[in-house]
Amino acid sequence: MRYGWLALACSWGLSGYSAKLSLFQSMPLSMRSSWEVFKERFLPSRKHQRWVVIVHRPTYTLVDSLLQQGVSVMRIYAPEHGIFGEKAAGLTIQDTAYKGIPVISLYGKRKAPEIHELNEADAVLFALRDVGVRHYTYLSTLSYTLRAASLAKRPVWVLDFPNPHAHYAYGAVLDSTLFSFVGLHPVPLVPGLTIGEYARLLVGEGWIPMVSLEVVPWEGWQRKLPVPNEAPFFSEPPSPALKSITAMELYPILGWYEGTRCVSVGRNTAHPFEQVGIPRKYYLPLRDTVLYGYELKAVQFRPQYETEEYHGWRIRRLYGGKVQPDSLFRLGFFLLKTFRKAVGASEAFYHAEFFDKLFGSSTYRQHEHESVEEAYGRFIVPKTWERMRRRYGLYE
Repeated sequence: MRYGWLALACSWGLSGYSAKLSLFQSMPLSMRSSWEVFKERFLPSRKHQRWVVIVHRPTYTLVDSLLQQGVSVMRIYAPEHGIFGEKAAGLTIQDTAYKGIPVISLYGKRKAPEIHELNEADAVLFALRDVGVRHYTYLSTLSYTLRAASLAKRPVWVLDFPNPHAHYAYGAVLDSTLFSFVGLHPVPLVPGLTIGEYARLLVGEGWIPMVSLEVVPWEGWQRKLPVPNEAPFFSEPPSPALKSITAMELYPILGWYEGTRCVSVGRNTAHPFEQVGIPRKYYLPLRDTVLYGYELKAVQFRPQYETEEYHGWRIRRLYGGKVQPDSLFRLGFFLLKTFRKAVGASEAFYHAEFFDKLFGSSTYRQHEHESVEEAYGRFIVPKTWERMRRRYGLYE
């Protein structure tokens, strides 16, 4: 076990946050967003072209900027949560309009632009910020968009965005029998890629038909750095329940509970994806503690619109710098086993098929009695994946 209990983790507390602050302060002054790079280097020679754009809450103002520069925007496409990020997870997104431009949903009956719609344009601009986790649906929206553009023979420009998990890869490689909209390709739970690098991988590995792809990098960013804090790209949440960097950092392990029957991750509370708990009827040995470099503070919460009260823990990272996967996922397996034990073998805990789709395989459920250490070791990514992701990397 790499991290000890209270004494060691508490000693990391203030120093860890100081380290994080100094890292933000040391970001290169030359860092420029992918939008700035696109606008300066690529857009001037393409202003006469007709564009379709895929945007969401952190990026929809790019439409305003394009219109101000006289660029013709034929259509806007909106992913899960809608163009303004107002829709909760799983809710169908309806078609609407913005500045007189049709806004077409890619989260409902259709998942990709229609070929005839792309034929009316000259190029596609894809500008969705993801969080670096396989089952975050923007990666599937990207895949479907690239497929449609390939069929329509239209080039795609992907604006790249850093994410808090791009510096490592971990988790089960998705079993091909479990492909769905929460995972379309055989990649680990955390691929260790930015969304632009992921697009390069899809094309480079031939997982989608050949398409003209240009990825515009976030200039000056490096994997050792935290995500930028530039508005609106990183000041607006990429989805309604991921409001903080803590939530995004914990998402790889808390996202599993969407595939369980009774665990809440705090949706519709003030701290979604920062806390996790089960109904009070189940016994938990609740106490404040520190584990694997994380503070677990005992809490009770009741999500809005629910009558059930939950008890569990609010989670806070104590160590500084980047997320350490050996800490994060050991904590994840510990929590998963703790909640499973509290519910008991006599009750169904998993929505088995959906849990497996999120996790990536049925292997964990088949070996759920393994120790935390055995579980963590089982899902370290193979070296073949590490070599593959390096081939498509854009950043140090």
